[in-house]
Amino acid sequence: MKNLPLIHVCLLVAALLSVSCERQKQLLKDKERLDAENQQAFDESQAIEQRILSLGSQVATAAVNLERQVAESERKATLLEAEISTLEGKVKALENAAKEYGPKVDAYKAKHLR
Repeated sequence: MKNLPLIHVCLLVAALLSVSCERQKQLLKDKERLDAENQQAFDESQAIEQRILSLGSQVATAAVNLERQVAESERKATLLEAEISTLEGKVKALENAAKEYGPKVDAYKAKHLR
């Protein structure tokens, strides 16, 4: 009868070890799954970070392009303002000439074109 409890103890230990081994296998599978998910999340975060950095460089490039366009527009505006000023001067000169020569032309027309 002494052997019977010893057999029970051996069976109990064997059962516990097999349950423990199954639990360990399940835990290892869970760990591997979590490691894979962690790696996937890390890879996705890296991809997002690269996109953000790419957008940052695109924004910087766009800002530089806008600054160039603004500078070019300002340069053209300055040239146009100078041209407008020149044309305004010519218009003023023509108006003065019309005031000066208008009566003379009218007198000439009245005298010679009847």
